[in-house]
Amino acid sequence: MVRSLYLIIVFLVFLGAGAVAPFVFTLGYVWVDTFRPQAVALMFLNQLPVAMIMGVAAFGSYLAMDRRMPPRLNLATTLTVAMGIWITMTVMWAEVPDAAWEKWNWAFKTVMFSAFVPLVIRSRVQIEAFAQTYVFSLAANVVPFGLKTMISGGGYGRNLGLVSGNSNLSEGGLLSTLCLMMIPMAFFLAKHTQLLPRNRLTWLGYLGLSGLALITALGTFERSALIGMVVLGSYMLSRSRHKLVFIACAAVVVAAIVYTSSGAWSERISTIGDPTKETSALTRLLVWKWTFNYALSHPFGGGFQAYIIDRIEYPNGEVIFGRAFHSIYFELLGEQGWVGLGMFLTIGISTVLGLVRLSRRTRKIPQLEWCADMSDALQSALVTFLAAATFVGIAFQPMFWYFIAMAISLREYVRRAEQPVQPSGWRARLATATPISPEAPMAQQGWRQRPALGRGGR
Repeated sequence: MVRSLYLIIVFLVFLGAGAVAPFVFTLGYVWVDTFRPQAVALMFLNQLPVAMIMGVAAFGSYLAMDRRMPPRLNLATTLTVAMGIWITMTVMWAEVPDAAWEKWNWAFKTVMFSAFVPLVIRSRVQIEAFAQTYVFSLAANVVPFGLKTMISGGGYGRNLGLVSGNSNLSEGGLLSTLCLMMIPMAFFLAKHTQLLPRNRLTWLGYLGLSGLALITALGTFERSALIGMVVLGSYMLSRSRHKLVFIACAAVVVAAIVYTSSGAWSERISTIGDPTKETSALTRLLVWKWTFNYALSHPFGGGFQAYIIDRIEYPNGEVIFGRAFHSIYFELLGEQGWVGLGMFLTIGISTVLGLVRLSRRTRKIPQLEWCADMSDALQSALVTFLAAATFVGIAFQPMFWYFIAMAISLREYVRRAEQPVQPSGWRARLATATPISPEAPMAQQGWRQRPALGRGGR
């Protein structure tokens, strides 16, 4: 009862604040889409189409009140919209039409809303608010799961979070990947937050949240979590400016994992080296083989949920049907064909490379140092997703698409900040009369006058 009342209040706060600041509706949709209050509340919200309400409010308020400084058309946005069109087309020839339309209903919304986000999220405060909303929406599941794992040791297929079942945040592969993606973003917020007091208590809070996220990932007993941790640690090390400190902290974490891990965890993880020893790992390999052969004869894919028609034959002659893809790459290949897989990879790789260039460009500019650090955090999260999700079929879950949207918003912020202020009136005549030397300091060229560099400026 108390939990439901609290969630109703949060929902109403998003609606009320959005009436004053329209971008808050977008934050409200992210909260609904990530935390899913309708699955947690015991009354009222579980009877309402809360996602539709927030989505309509976000789009409507933008069109009516907030159409300012639209971002430039870029490759990632273009391909995201193209992906939304393509996944709609593939439903037309889907192998299992009813199941395909059911998945399309939420996958299409995720893809298209991520393309909409950069239209609304423009300033530093808005970008941080988006990141904060996403991190704290996940924290509601991460904190209880992590604490229960510390007590019970966790386990494969155990529901220790707020929701039960085997979908969304109750599914171990998805939850562990989300947790790992959240860690670099939590470190960024600890260092650069403007919406919360930046003090030792806040820093400890983000550090504790990162620790619980790591424990949660381990507690799921997912093999993809271990792969994700290795990739995340390696990439964060490559981006760190204090590599010796990072290595020392990583060594402590690894030692703690080895010391506290149970025999059950070690036994399950050990199957990575020889997947034929474990049935689920062998099944993945056989499903991937079937999917590749299917894509050769169906290059445009079989539409959403095409795995339902697969036929898997084990070496002992046993045959099973309808096993899931368990990989974003084979999920895309089987459902969206080579076209869909190509668009997805282009979106991910081009975004990561763009963030690398952005980080190099802004690293030595004090006013934009936070952009470099956020770029590194987004890179780490996206690379971790692309590695860990090799073994999880979560290509259309929101986290990948929302991180792509944040990357676009960040790049557009930097573009606007780098544009010098154009003087007008007598200032324009004075600027024409006394041209600025290329060697002149940035402040003289209009850099420090940009409102975008201030607290929450655009």
